[in-house]
Amino acid sequence: FGSGHELYIFRQPDSEYCVPGDINLDGKLDENDLTSYMNYTGLRKDDGDFDYVSKGDLNGNGLLDAYDIMAVAVALNDGVSPGKIAPVAGEVSIKADKVQYNAGDIASITISGKGLQSVNGLSLALPYNAQNWEYVGVEAPVLAGMYNMTYDRLHTNGDKVLYPTFVNLGEKRNIKGDTALMVVKMKSKKKQKFTLKHTDGMLVDKQQNVAKF
Repeated sequence: FGSGHELYIFRQPDSEYCVPGDINLDGKLDENDLTSYMNYTGLRKDDGDFDYVSKGDLNGNGLLDAYDIMAVAVALNDGVSPGKIAPVAGEVSIKADKVQYNAGDIASITISGKGLQSVNGLSLALPYNAQNWEYVGVEAPVLAGMYNMTYDRLHTNGDKVLYPTFVNLGEKRNIKGDTALMVVKMKSKKKQKFTLKHTDGMLVDKQQNVAKF
């Protein structure tokens, strides 16, 4: 347990040091790190390649998510202003346009925010059965200024999970207020009710404060 406003971290001489977010371990934060994060967005600790990029899991939750990516994003395009901001906040809801779908129907899944504040990036996981659903795409006009790092990932254990992920690069307008954030499109492969549930949702500000949903 610690208190106060400053934390001093000392490194032992000759010990290994890694710049947080330097996923390719070249000693700097740049577009190459962003590309690596884009290739591995949604990777989990039980995936075969996770050990290769485990240093990129900055919050130690066993998942490469918006929090981890933000360390690089805020360093690009001349970085972000150091001024004090209100911590990220808000609620997020997910709702499909129908209760039941027939084979071939396209489900429009709207992800909306309420009372949003200082949102500089976000991510979530949407697990689905690939025998029942097919990912079509994501529409996010409100997030048009953000970098889209959405990844439709097949995990080593066979799980199929969509990871809608968006982050601002450098100093850009953050998201606030009440708004629809994105619409995920999924194609139904059979007659079925909509039962998909999200996990690991997070809103992140430019100082890497997090509001989970």
